[in-house]
Amino acid sequence: MIVSTPYVECYVKKSFLDGTYDYSNNETIFGVIIAIRFVRGKAPLFFVYLPSIGAVYDKVAQCAIFNKPNPTEAITMLDVGWWDSISNNWQLTTIKFMETLDIMGYMNGAINTMRGNYLFTCEPLPEENVDYGQATAWHEHKTKTFAFDYETGVLFCVPNNRMRLLDQSLSHDPLEDPTWLKVYKPDIDLQTHENKGFFGKTTNFDYSE
Repeated sequence: MIVSTPYVECYVKKSFLDGTYDYSNNETIFGVIIAIRFVRGKAPLFFVYLPSIGAVYDKVAQCAIFNKPNPTEAITMLDVGWWDSISNNWQLTTIKFMETLDIMGYMNGAINTMRGNYLFTCEPLPEENVDYGQATAWHEHKTKTFAFDYETGVLFCVPNNRMRLLDQSLSHDPLEDPTWLKVYKPDIDLQTHENKGFFGKTTNFDYSE
């Protein structure tokens, strides 16, 4: 499924456009994110318009997209924190409250904290014969929120149970311990994405930094 995005200016690693996929080659080209393709069981691919060429490249990996040219770090898909799509059908929304928050804290798949400016949020839609894993109903499955990391500039995303927001007028400083807050129903058997073990057998599903 292809979902249109807001107009997002970016820089894309050229090696992900010429077929060499060299993670350490940080030469980039200016582009504009215009859509995302979601395919069940795979990480999403981004449509990026390349103004200097007049072309739309429709299979850009997330780890190749930055908000500044020629990044200094090699970034892999593990670093950007995406879990494979559970559905072909997704919707995209921009949450107004989150647009006002310029500091966002995450822990990604590589166990690194990333902080960045909010872009948009994606949510899976109902689909037959799809195991929604952590939900007793499809709409309870975790959303995915996208941002550009302040330090590296990479486009990354995080599920809602790995995301912490600091509102300068509402939040305490420091934030309270969130580990008591669970994102699943305790009366059903659900599996983690990390190790296929059951919830209650892992500590990797909580809010944490």
